[in-house]
Amino acid sequence: MRSKKSFQKQKRRNTTPFFIFILLSPYIVGFAHPDSTNSYSEVMLGIGRGQYVYHDCEGAHTQPFTDAGIYLGRKFEGPYRAGISAGFWNLDGKGIRAIAFPDLALDWYYFSLGTTGVRLGVHDDLYLESKWLDQPPYLSGKGLARFGVGGTLHEYSARFWFGGNVIPYNTLGFAAQIEFPWDENKYLFLNGRLGKDKESNYNEFGVSVGLRLVKF
Repeated sequence: MRSKKSFQKQKRRNTTPFFIFILLSPYIVGFAHPDSTNSYSEVMLGIGRGQYVYHDCEGAHTQPFTDAGIYLGRKFEGPYRAGISAGFWNLDGKGIRAIAFPDLALDWYYFSLGTTGVRLGVHDDLYLESKWLDQPPYLSGKGLARFGVGGTLHEYSARFWFGGNVIPYNTLGFAAQIEFPWDENKYLFLNGRLGKDKESNYNEFGVSVGLRLVKF
């Protein structure tokens, strides 16, 4: 039977390569890009309202809600991003509920992986992503969890995203966002969701507006 001391040594040997990879990742990953060394701060605000459908033993019901949220984050030099988002919502006047979630990621130019999801591709060109709990407001924006495609309309200096989300809904719906500059390093984004519950045939919807401040 192995001693406790030998077990601890084995555990250190197993975990050391992982931490070495994290520390050296900016230098050993082949898809690094000079632009990924830029640092910036980000603030996002959002507010919206909508409805979704839920089911119980009495059948299908619509549930109106209002929600709001905020995100504070920073992209450091090198592929590191840190932030936190918080969401607040009121479900049919039953009181305000809140949740906060950290955004910690290795964020390269072509690829990002962290606590709020995965991105493959370039924000300034075209990318695929699967994200959760990353952008306020959680409910009427693009949902608690989503997947889709995004990119940039260079002639308009605007960014777009479209895809689908389910949570907190019962049926997959269409979600979209358009983001455009209204002043230097200031961006306004509009997003929302449109869906229909298949069992009850109720329409589900949500819209929101937000502001992003970017400082390079």
